[in-house]
Amino acid sequence: MPETKGSFQLSGIVTGTKKDGFFKELKTKNHKDMAITNFGVTYEPEKTLYINLQGIEQDNVYFSKKSEKKGEKAETEKVPWANRFDFNRDGFRMIGKNIGVQKITNEKGEEVNDKKILTDYDAAKEVGKYLVDDKSVFTRGNFDYSHYTDDDGNVRRSVKLVPQQVSLCKPIDFADDDFIPTADFNQTIIFMGIEQEKENDKATGRFIVSAKIVNYSTIEDAEFIIEEKKLADLFKKNLKPYTAIKVSGKMTCNTQTEEVEDDDSWGEEDKMEKANAPVRREFVITGAKPSTIDKELYTEEKMNAAYAAIAKKDKAENDFGDTKTNEDWGEALATADDDDTWD
Repeated sequence: MPETKGSFQLSGIVTGTKKDGFFKELKTKNHKDMAITNFGVTYEPEKTLYINLQGIEQDNVYFSKKSEKKGEKAETEKVPWANRFDFNRDGFRMIGKNIGVQKITNEKGEEVNDKKILTDYDAAKEVGKYLVDDKSVFTRGNFDYSHYTDDDGNVRRSVKLVPQQVSLCKPIDFADDDFIPTADFNQTIIFMGIEQEKENDKATGRFIVSAKIVNYSTIEDAEFIIEEKKLADLFKKNLKPYTAIKVSGKMTCNTQTEEVEDDDSWGEEDKMEKANAPVRREFVITGAKPSTIDKELYTEEKMNAAYAAIAKKDKAENDFGDTKTNEDWGEALATADDDDTWD
């Protein structure tokens, strides 16, 4: 079943690089080197989204060369991991992350980004070594939808922002009259339903869209928000469950607060606001493309068959161990972004 693709672009000011959890290096259970980087991008005052970049040492890396003939597949070359920095065939570029977090001086005497294409592992190390707080950065990438069951049996859902590019950009000034926040996303969803959002049994005026997301090997539940009633009415009128459609909108985050009272005072009590963790992150749909509606690709029957296949695979892995190998990196060749753009 085809994956439902999604992507984001985000600009802002870097934060969190001084925290202990910013960069980690460790060994996997298979004794492979692993690097993990987590940092924040403040895209407008007091609003921060977090980026997760991680990678594991692989057996091989892959390079790609565009075909000169229109419609012909790109030529690919598999290179041993140890030789990834030495491969230099004309026209080939590594399938990896676009990273530019250092400044260099070019032959014209201009200060520019040191642009590199790196494996996930090397990209995480590069960002972990050179990215610092208060730098302005542009990042774009894809989403990683997942879920797990906590110790109390509750299903917890997660959406990670996984970058394909991290680049220093022109300094961002929130006080500039021309400043416009950049925290955009698009996502193909499998629509399952829409209902009014309620708090304390009262309608908030917003709407919750329930959806399914098809990953490479799982199907995940997801929720999106619609704030405009007119758009919500279009969804309700024109979409039925198991209909695919491409949506777009804004990523937002809000610090959830509660009012607490300080009873250690003379006279009237001091009422304060206390921040609750975690920050509430939402994907607010502001538009959709009706031309992308597909009623046949993800029918209920096909989805049920996919669920059965996933359950069978999971059982086999539990019984015999995970049969996936490091060669699975090659699956990326079918969907790799070969865009030379460095925004």
